[in-house]
Amino acid sequence: MNNNLEQIWKSLAPLGKLFKELLGEANFLTLVCGFLVVMMILSFYRFLRGINPALVGLLLLMILGILILNWTYTRTEPAFMRPFIQWLAPFFPAAP
Repeated sequence: MNNNLEQIWKSLAPLGKLFKELLGEANFLTLVCGFLVVMMILSFYRFLRGINPALVGLLLLMILGILILNWTYTRTEPAFMRPFIQWLAPFFPAAP
């Protein structure tokens, strides 16, 4: 029985290593957080639209701003945004 558990842990070791690498990267966590925020806004869309239609646009604009600032700090921007981020980066502190 104990031997079977050791074999299972040895077989799961590469998966655990891959999972640690994914969690260690800022890109993965940024994508997960961004996805969750967008899903929350989409789920509350009716409620927000009922209060004020401009509120939805304002929140999406704020999310985009936060994402651009994160790209500026971590330099993990997509290739098509690279010229804009390179222009914007000198105005903000660099990552240590």
